[in-house]
Amino acid sequence: MPTSASNNQIKKWRKLLMGKYRKKEGLFLAEGLRCVEQILDNGFLDVVEILADNSGVIDELSLTNSLPVFQLSDSDFTDVSDTETPQGVIAVCRIPDEVPMDSVISTNGPIIALDAVQDPGNLGTIIRTAAWFGVTAILFGSGCVDPFHPKVVRSTAGATGAIPFLKGDLESLFSQFESPDWQIYLLDGSESAVEIESVSPPGKTILVAGNEANGISPKLFRSNRTPVRIKGHTDSVESLNVAVALGIGLYELTDL
Repeated sequence: MPTSASNNQIKKWRKLLMGKYRKKEGLFLAEGLRCVEQILDNGFLDVVEILADNSGVIDELSLTNSLPVFQLSDSDFTDVSDTETPQGVIAVCRIPDEVPMDSVISTNGPIIALDAVQDPGNLGTIIRTAAWFGVTAILFGSGCVDPFHPKVVRSTAGATGAIPFLKGDLESLFSQFESPDWQIYLLDGSESAVEIESVSPPGKTILVAGNEANGISPKLFRSNRTPVRIKGHTDSVESLNVAVALGIGLYELTDL
């Protein structure tokens, strides 16, 4: 049976809406029935406790007896929620550890690398799309939004934690992949880029996507890395959404 939450607990959960407290506590919030269901089902994350409002949505979850469940008043739940219309259930989860570089390099790919992707919705969609295509690791470069931001987690629809990750300066990270076994492709809309349909990548592939407004940082372009573009059929739009572009890129570069 759910138990009542104390004021101190509610304050702690509310603070997890802020990045510095997520980092300090090593915890984050995952909100919404579908999101929480998938997190519980896939077992990738350590769920610490479940928060519920008075709507009865929690009754649709299959919970183990060992998982603490706390009932909040509607007003307290709204304070903890990150949405305008709270969805009735939140999982408090531990932030998984970053994986060592050695374990990332030892995979057969594909890997995605993100350069300053800042929109939470885009990042959440990217993570879910990457999980669908069997991406073995994500490299989060400088300037990326926190992957455990509530809006990012909600946008992954339960895929948070499914893919090992590493954070750092992409140029420094890429230097450890510079070998004949790995090929780095950079999504780039310029005419000088190679059309992605014409590329025949090796198994060990890194696909790089850049910032929504500015694209990939010029410093990441090197002669041994291949810029690739997705051919469009109209001049009425300037570019693709970064999450859409990465999805198309993964489809073209992965052996499905």
